Parts: sequence; structure tokens; C-alpha cells
Amino acid sequence: MLSRLLAALAPLVVAACGAAPLPVLTYGPGPDDAQAAVLHSGENSVVSPYTHRLPVDPGNWRKLNDRQAPGGGAS
Repeated sequence: MLSRLLAALAPLVVAACGAAPLPVLTYGPGPDDAQAAVLHSGENSVVSPYTHRLPVDPGNWRKLNDRQAPGGGAS
């Protein structure tokens, strides 16, 4: 039983060892290039576009649908 299992797994082991390495796909200069330009993105605040809004009651959905309909609600 063990010999059959080894005989069945032998092609898989040989195929795994013989696989060609994947090509290295890079874009732009490599990380070891000391002359590469560095882009500074600056500081961006994560809360600056925040505007406080109070909760409101739901509106009339039929009027909202009519306003957003192609043609401006001409029914």
C-alpha cells in the first residue's frame, strides 16, 4: 500500500521541483535604485470633508422618484 502511494505521489513531487519560476513583473525603477524619484503625497486629513447633518424624517418617495426620472418628472 505504501509503495503504491509513493508511486502515485512521485510524479507530483517531480513536477513541483521542475516548475519554472514566474517572471518578475515590475513597473518603473526597482526598489534598489537610489536615483529613483520619490513622489510625496502630502498629508491628507481623513475628517476634513466631514459636514455635520441632522437626521430628518423620510420624504415622499414618489416625488423623489419623479424628480430623478429622465425628463424631470413629466408624467
